[in-house]
Amino acid sequence: MIYLRPAVITTALLCSVAFGQQNDDKTCTSASVECDDTNLETIRLGLEWFTNPDHLPLIVAQKHGIFASFGLNVQLIEPSDHWEAEEEILAGRLDVAVTEPLHLAQDAAKGKPVLGFSRFLHTDGGVLYDAGKGDITRPADMCGKTISYPGSPGPGGPAIVNTMVKADGKLDCDITSYKKHNGSFFHTDALQSNHADVATLIFWNFEIPEAKAKGMKDAAFFSLKEWGVPDFCQLVLMTTPFHFEKRKDVLRKLVLAMRRATGIVHQQPDLAREYYYHHVNKEDASETQQAVIDATFTATLPAFPNDNMMSTEYYEHLMGWLVETDQVDGKAGEEVSVSTYWTNEISW
Repeated sequence: MIYLRPAVITTALLCSVAFGQQNDDKTCTSASVECDDTNLETIRLGLEWFTNPDHLPLIVAQKHGIFASFGLNVQLIEPSDHWEAEEEILAGRLDVAVTEPLHLAQDAAKGKPVLGFSRFLHTDGGVLYDAGKGDITRPADMCGKTISYPGSPGPGGPAIVNTMVKADGKLDCDITSYKKHNGSFFHTDALQSNHADVATLIFWNFEIPEAKAKGMKDAAFFSLKEWGVPDFCQLVLMTTPFHFEKRKDVLRKLVLAMRRATGIVHQQPDLAREYYYHHVNKEDASETQQAVIDATFTATLPAFPNDNMMSTEYYEHLMGWLVETDQVDGKAGEEVSVSTYWTNEISW
């Protein structure tokens, strides 16, 4: 399942002429937009959110001519609304989509035809809170608080928070004690408006700099990886099993092109910054937006791994937690094999 996070940064140059060394820089605002280059192998790649630093290898690969050098015309397509990526692929409007391991596993447990094949971002994240208020200093303090999270009033928010509360030693917190607020991905707004005490499903490299830029000077978070929750603060590429088999060679080129772009991100960060700022039209953004662009770019630079593979054990543990916290059907979660929704065949 792909969740659209609302844009706080204006992205421009949609279906635009490229900057720098290459001529296939295209970002489309919906899957129905045609901006094809018949001389290259086209991949319509659906983003999970508006264009942001998490997508830096894709942007660098476009700007630097890497996709073109692999014979690829990769169209980055921003969702105009919430979409089910596998349905867009089945309908022929997308070829590949960006998602998180959490949603990949959830969709697999529902029997959806999804197959992840390459991880390209691994950051930190978890539950955002305002340390300046003083009422929350450790995870156990979150028991019974109001949680803002996309998907509310579903089970995800309380499952994450209560797992952390238990990991901090408070074993008697009733999961029904949590109040729920659907602030979508406006995490900072939910806390500053006092609609919620905490907000979850955050990536620290985006939400923490954003919150501080908006005046929450003591913005802080409890990390999933430190408090008992499987670390799903990662982004992966997925398609359907049918499309994977049909276009495996092309998808391998996509993986290699992004890997080469990741090298540029790490070795030439100033060049990557130049590409990114041009891509999002930083100079036309408001002062607050420019501060967010600067801070989130810097925070995201270390988050791109050279290793695109993920282990079977990781997904088994993630699915086990989803079953344990009643986020997926127990029987379905236990019976689905990792090999049906994740493969390392082209990510080595």
